[in-house]
Amino acid sequence: MLKLIVTEHEKGLLSFLLEDGRTMRLSLSKAEGEASFGDIFRARVQTVNKGLHCAFLEIGGGQTAYLNTGAQSVKPGQELTVQITQESYGTKLPTISSEISLPGELVVLTDEPGSLAFSRRAEFDGYQRELLHEQLLPLMENNGFILRTAAEKAEPEAIEREAAQLAARFAALRQKAEHSPAPALIEAGQPIWLEWLQGLNKADLEEVITDVPAVHEQLSDYFVRCGLPSEKLRLYQDPMLGLKQLYSAEKRIAEATGRKVWLDSGAYLILDRTEAMTVIDVNSGKDDKAARSAQAAEDINREAAREIARQLQLRNISGMIAVDFINMTRAGAQAELMAYMRSLTGSDPVYVKVLDITALGLMELTRRRIRRPLGF
Repeated sequence: MLKLIVTEHEKGLLSFLLEDGRTMRLSLSKAEGEASFGDIFRARVQTVNKGLHCAFLEIGGGQTAYLNTGAQSVKPGQELTVQITQESYGTKLPTISSEISLPGELVVLTDEPGSLAFSRRAEFDGYQRELLHEQLLPLMENNGFILRTAAEKAEPEAIEREAAQLAARFAALRQKAEHSPAPALIEAGQPIWLEWLQGLNKADLEEVITDVPAVHEQLSDYFVRCGLPSEKLRLYQDPMLGLKQLYSAEKRIAEATGRKVWLDSGAYLILDRTEAMTVIDVNSGKDDKAARSAQAAEDINREAAREIARQLQLRNISGMIAVDFINMTRAGAQAELMAYMRSLTGSDPVYVKVLDITALGLMELTRRRIRRPLGF
């Protein structure tokens, strides 16, 4: 069962998702005023690099963002409505796009008029697709939609209702942007705890707990909209024992940011991260059987793969990732390990691609970069 905790921390708002008591995801919000994923701005073009097909835009608060212009023609001083698609980290500027999207529980609105797409993870049949297209077509004059996985089992009326709400919100947002002098924040992106909730199987959700009244109010609205039982939401109030202490938040943060991760077998992972990539080393550690037995090496590698899949979500590791697994001698063992890693990362809400195992024995992965990794 899943439990979501949202509490205040000296560095910002702390959110963590537990599965049977174990931390699966953890996030510390950034400083107030710093651009976050999903934020929508009216921005002003500062400089344009035609050779590199990019531009740098002022988004407000002294912040600059990077825009890949592609075939889009922009010029200095021009005002554009843009959205943060990748947060800043290290020395990297936030990345923005002039394509706007608004996520809902069942539907994601896009700014492509007449476009209707379906989640790759959903299995809508031909009849469903045709019915939904017909039902949503009147709402697609100025925008498009992507049907999320959750929409697969939803009533068509619920999908249409949410799509209409998003379309009305988008129309108001465009009007506000057109009348706002740049640079200006038009609408803040949704908080990460809401993003997590939208992607969860609600049947697996045991409880959501917060000790922040403003967050509790937002969660209450969300529970009502989604028809979730109110008893699964709790505002924690105990002056003797804070929520952060009750759930050992500092220990969870330390474990999620530490360099070494122990495995049950006695083996361990070493994680080293730079702005360019993350390198993970699998070490047999206390389990010296791996050095003597081909089967033991394969067992440890599978155990390590399970933990690595968890660490990718826990720390929000993104970009290029290289994993140095323990040497395996059996023919076919590497291919099996790659297939196993693909199955483990297939449920990650962020797209992961398992590429190959190099001649040096390093497994190469990439994970889509959206939000800043934990610790940056």
